[in-house]
Amino acid sequence: MIAQYQNAYTEMSKQLFSNNPFTWVYGLSRTTLAICSLITLTFSETTVLFDEAIYNNRLKEEIFNQYNLFYLFGWEYLRYAKALAILLLLLVASGWRPRFTGVFQWWVTASFYYSSSILEGGDQIAMILTLLLIPVTLLDNRKWHWQTCDRFSEYKKFVGNLMFVSVALQMSLLYLNAAMDKIYTSDEWKVGSAFYYYVNDAFFSYPDWMDPLMINLLNNSFFVSAVTWGTILLELMLFGILFSSTKNKRLLFPFAVMFHFAIVLFLGLFSFFFAMLGGLILYLVPKETPVPRFKFQKPSFISWIKISEFLPIPFLKKNSL
Repeated sequence: MIAQYQNAYTEMSKQLFSNNPFTWVYGLSRTTLAICSLITLTFSETTVLFDEAIYNNRLKEEIFNQYNLFYLFGWEYLRYAKALAILLLLLVASGWRPRFTGVFQWWVTASFYYSSSILEGGDQIAMILTLLLIPVTLLDNRKWHWQTCDRFSEYKKFVGNLMFVSVALQMSLLYLNAAMDKIYTSDEWKVGSAFYYYVNDAFFSYPDWMDPLMINLLNNSFFVSAVTWGTILLELMLFGILFSSTKNKRLLFPFAVMFHFAIVLFLGLFSFFFAMLGGLILYLVPKETPVPRFKFQKPSFISWIKISEFLPIPFLKKNSL
């Protein structure tokens, strides 16, 4: 028994003090979270994102709004604050100087969350995750967060890995809460019909081009129940995977991505997809995963085709005529 505890302690120490968290994986997560906010700010009108009455009331109610990016220029010049937020997020997405841009990323996401009148779950998730990443970014002295570098002290690795454990706990509890909320607060989820009502919602629904397919599927009670209960099952699995091996997490990752992509198709929540994808990358993808390299292999038939066969007659050598 004592030996087992010693082995567990040794493995935990290795995970926290030796493994390098400052890799392209966490950089990809930061870029994905930046895209989440960029989509909302870039493709939505300022008057859609912000209501003047709510905007002015929140300035009085929220202490944070004294430092809110979207209150810097006031309501009349809100478009300038929006443009500045987009520029900062583009800088974050590029991966330049995480030490300097980490705080700015959280500032933009938190400012939007406390000032916008139209919010969804992805905005809150992005704000929380970027807050948890601030200690990691402050210790990251790389020029680009895509770079591979292992010259970090044990102290920096410990802080980075500890914050990623916090992110994993956050993601795990998020899925547990989502599953429990469906089971205990909604009869539609219990009886297996929730999917039907969600995709027929007047505000959130699938695009018109999917009508021929969805009409048939939604009339199939087995399909509707399978999707409804399958959603709860997958969310419970995403909670329990916290206690599983790295191999199992890697196997579950593509299913989690497809699940959230399906939400984009059926409900149109694009920014929510990128917020969850950023969290899933930190939660399920091992930080030591090597950078994927794509090699282009020249088709074999090209090697024996002579270029001269494609040239017009005047370009051929005289002795070849």
